[in-house]
Amino acid sequence: MRDIEWLEPLIEPEPSQALKQYARQNLGVASSTLGFFASCPWVMRGMIDLLSTKRVHIDHDLTDLVALMVSRDNSCRYCYAASRMILRLLGMSEERIRRLEQDLEMAQLDARTKLALDFAARISRSNPSPTQADKKALLESGYSEGAILELAFSAAEHTYHNRISTFPALPPQLPERMANSRFLGLLRPILAIPFRRMRKKGQAEFLSDELKAGPYAYLVLALDGLPAARTLRKILDEAWASPHLSARAKALTFAVVARGLGSSHAEHEAFSLLAAEGLGKQKVEEILAHLGSPELDPGEAAMLPYARETIWYEPAAVQRRGREVQERLTTPQFLELIGIASLANMVCRLAILLDEP
Repeated sequence: MRDIEWLEPLIEPEPSQALKQYARQNLGVASSTLGFFASCPWVMRGMIDLLSTKRVHIDHDLTDLVALMVSRDNSCRYCYAASRMILRLLGMSEERIRRLEQDLEMAQLDARTKLALDFAARISRSNPSPTQADKKALLESGYSEGAILELAFSAAEHTYHNRISTFPALPPQLPERMANSRFLGLLRPILAIPFRRMRKKGQAEFLSDELKAGPYAYLVLALDGLPAARTLRKILDEAWASPHLSARAKALTFAVVARGLGSSHAEHEAFSLLAAEGLGKQKVEEILAHLGSPELDPGEAAMLPYARETIWYEPAAVQRRGREVQERLTTPQFLELIGIASLANMVCRLAILLDEP
């Protein structure tokens, strides 16, 4: 992973006491990367909320494997190193982590775990996307409906983490050094405490009526009963409420990603959101066909081709493309674009599960 080309950060970090406090309240620790999103804080709050979301049906040994696999698939040096560092803090030896990585590489896992990871990989890669047949195989192997939803959510969640780390080129050197440090064991008793708290199992939660509406409500409702539903609703609401990009630009970004991934439900929702912003179906089809239109303002014209590139990418290439787009936007707008594109990739991959009856 260290051989993957990775540019210098595209943005400069700024102090953010509010984000540090939010991270400490929800995770128990505050990352040094928080300040990179100081001018568009919902993006980093979303990451914190996702990391602190409890699981009800699946255990953290499986989600650890999902995190490693998805970060490797997306070539995210930052997230991959951070995942290894957390495993070290939780007491796993370097030898055991390397053996785990080899198991992932060689598929030397028990059949049930391998089936789950294959499903998670199809969520992450979406090429091809998972089908109802994949869900049926998981059910037959003993996973419940709730466990399958949480497995899909975990895989989609890490596509969000990977993108908000990769697109602005967050510096991976610190977690890489810590993950491989022989001295990490000395700090483990203190540093591991918040991570162990996060790994406790959660309980079923159901949405109140006011949380059953808003962008992509149908997907949030599909998760109802899981803590993940409340988390997703909160992130979507904060993303749409943020002032740096228009609601139209956000819905167009979702439409581009949904069309690229072939997610019919997610695309239909984006069309509905755009109709509310005054863009009819014919105009949206024209925009999606050409990733451009006289209807678009200069910022939108720069955003949409970039949004298409965020679906599948090479880190250095998408980082260079980001520098070009960055010249057309303010820093808060660029950070919001990164957040919206990352959220769209997460939501649209998760929504594919609902595309088949």
